Amino acid sequence: MARRPFVALLAFASVLAAVLVACGEGEDDPMAAPTRTRTLRPTATITATPSPVTRTPTPPPPPPPTATRPPAPSSNDQPPPSGSGPPKASGISLPPGFTAFTIAEGFSRPTSVAVGPGGELYVSQRHGPVHRLFDSTGDGVFERKTTLVSGLAELTGIAVAADGTVYVSSTGRVSTVRDTNGDGVGDSTRHIITGLPSGRHQNNGMAFGPDGKLYLTNGSTCDDCAEANQLSATILQANRDGSGRRVFARGLRNPYDLVFDSSGRLWATDNGSDTPCATIDELNLIRDGGDFGWPYRPACDPYRDGTAPVADLGLHTASTGIDVYDGGQFPARYRGNLFATLWGSLFTTPRPYGPSLLRIVIESGPRGRVEVFGTGFANPIDTVVDRDGTLLVLDYGTGRLYRVVYTG
Repeated sequence: MARRPFVALLAFASVLAAVLVACGEGEDDPMAAPTRTRTLRPTATITATPSPVTRTPTPPPPPPPTATRPPAPSSNDQPPPSGSGPPKASGISLPPGFTAFTIAEGFSRPTSVAVGPGGELYVSQRHGPVHRLFDSTGDGVFERKTTLVSGLAELTGIAVAADGTVYVSSTGRVSTVRDTNGDGVGDSTRHIITGLPSGRHQNNGMAFGPDGKLYLTNGSTCDDCAEANQLSATILQANRDGSGRRVFARGLRNPYDLVFDSSGRLWATDNGSDTPCATIDELNLIRDGGDFGWPYRPACDPYRDGTAPVADLGLHTASTGIDVYDGGQFPARYRGNLFATLWGSLFTTPRPYGPSLLRIVIESGPRGRVEVFGTGFANPIDTVVDRDGTLLVLDYGTGRLYRVVYTG
């Protein structure tokens, strides 16, 4: 899929542009809980003013160093003749100059999307399986899928190594799946990490660090309590084969997804506590040995207990997927920004953010300036930058996969 979908999309976007010119759960577990997997990216800090939101529970609960994304197509790449391409997504609101297209649909409770080293796409469903998607005609629509692996419980995250090995996060364990003959069906599955504690939350997103190690989120077993197992409410580090597991950072109630930026910094979303403590969802800059304060006692304030968050992602918004924009298809001002999905509250829509796609601009401090970039999704749960520099957004609520393209 590398360039073909993007090229087709540009063709489609060109036609669209011409027409326009001519005429004018309580918190946790929404599904139960989304999960996502990530490839390496560094961290950044963000500042957002804590939102004066009314108490509502939160819903969600989704490569070695060389596994960097290939460069985006240059501006010299010319789109093919118009006439084919994915349909424009209805009801999705984005900033001027951006358009969303539906590139795959029909998923049942999808939780995570990942891009393989050859541009192939993988989508997990909460209760299985993990699909591999195919764009057989090169028109940007993924009309065919195969079952890469099935039989895993409560899937929440996917990560793909540089050699094509797919890492899958499911309740209490991490498994590796290989497709050795290239037919889109896994023929070798191994459980490399087992016995992780789970309860109200579980292990979710994954990412490979610049050191070649695997980083894994593991949520708390409860809303607000002292954990019996030191692996709960943490971010874990392990070797690529699952050995050498250790706690990298702690005090994170339900870290859902994580990503390394180009500077090697590690960022993670985290879902805050429900009533009575009622704390915000956070964007955190993760450092080795860091303690982020959960459970928050006695202040119930993430800015006073442990390491303070870089940005406030709202109260009970169920922050889930996250990625760093390192592509070249969007305008240059977007490079280095973070994009994050908010699944949305199970009950009332909290302010200032409902189900949405956020743009987080990293400023000195580090601080994060948070903006709503996209609305109209049902329950967006994961986002990832594709190899062509466009942005993929997976929607749990509609079972659709969208591609956000800058159409100028």
